[in-house]
Amino acid sequence: MTTEEDNRHTIDVFSSSLLQHGHDFRALNWGSQKGQENRFRILCEIGIETADSVLDVGCGLGDLYGYLKKRGTKVDYSGLDITPDMVAAARDKFPEAKFREGGLLDATHLSDQSFDYVIASGIFYLRRDKPFQHLERSARRMFELCRKGVAFNCLSTWAEPADDGSDEYREDPVRCFEFCRTLSPWTVLRTDYHPGDFTLYLRRQAQQS
Repeated sequence: MTTEEDNRHTIDVFSSSLLQHGHDFRALNWGSQKGQENRFRILCEIGIETADSVLDVGCGLGDLYGYLKKRGTKVDYSGLDITPDMVAAARDKFPEAKFREGGLLDATHLSDQSFDYVIASGIFYLRRDKPFQHLERSARRMFELCRKGVAFNCLSTWAEPADDGSDEYREDPVRCFEFCRTLSPWTVLRTDYHPGDFTLYLRRQAQQS
């Protein structure tokens, strides 16, 4: 298994899921809209406010933008996804927002841009080729692109293993936290919202009281 094969597998999975479910949370393989939005809530609690610029990595259908819009948080939003069909559907769903097809780790991609916050929800669980190294590279790149902070989530090894034969990638939250601490001393690990999931915040500066 190579990175390119992993990317192709991801594209195939989500293209098929979108064809099956259409503009619906199930197209992103979330178990429920409530679960999807609960993760959005936690990610946004890093401090996203009106007028911030946000890069949504693995944006899918742009549902994070829709969530922020529903809350009345008007951000300068950019969505990024490697699945062409998802990008096309997101543009159709939210024509006023910016969506781009491509990968976070492309050599020259986004090289001349930065964002207040870089956010990623559910982008790691399908990785099979050296998944922790991929997570490390992704977190590092997201932190390079941010001015204020990064927030991303991952499935947790602390949860009871799934009994459905799935091979979803899970990571030890502490291992991930320890790596992220090498990028930012102002790193926060959250495990207080879902037993099978964790979220990490990496800030450029200490949080203001």
